[in-house]
Amino acid sequence: MASRGGGRGCGRGQLTFNVEAVGIGKGDALPPPTLQPSPLFPPLEFRPVPLPSGEEGEYVLALKQELRGAMRQLPYFIRPAVPKRDWRRLPRELKIRVRKLQKERTTIILPKRPPKTTEDKEETIQKLETLEKKEEEVTSEEDEEKEEEEEKEEEEEEEYDEEEHEEETDYIMSYFDNGEDFGGDSDDNMDEAIY
Repeated sequence: MASRGGGRGCGRGQLTFNVEAVGIGKGDALPPPTLQPSPLFPPLEFRPVPLPSGEEGEYVLALKQELRGAMRQLPYFIRPAVPKRDWRRLPRELKIRVRKLQKERTTIILPKRPPKTTEDKEETIQKLETLEKKEEEVTSEEDEEKEEEEEKEEEEEEEYDEEEHEEETDYIMSYFDNGEDFGGDSDDNMDEAIY
């Protein structure tokens, strides 16, 4: 049975690193724990050199700023791309909508129409009746054409089906197998039994 012994020996394994390298000797007590948080940044070993003051320092600084400005004006300067958000990925509820300012509602007074007379009503009824008659004539002609087309299609399908049946039976009638070719690989040795 395997156990988590850590090798061949029995018992606990030895420490794998040198304690003296850390600064603790054999038999020394461990240092007390620190209760303060560690510093955010390590202390600087070398302080930065202060900028040169005076006319010469200001002149160098002005030259540096002018060079940066000139570099930005060149056509080779690559500007960071403006982030374009793809709103198609979001559902409608989360899309940002620009709300239009609501204008003050003003009531528009429409002029009143004069009531229709009976003559106008009769004319519209007559127009509607004539349109209905024309539509009926057109639909009856279309129906006749459709029926004729359907009959032609049915006749073509029947002719096509007959040709298919004839071809299917041709293959069956012309194919004949009496079984003589079965086991053609063993024709060389006729001494063997055929099963």
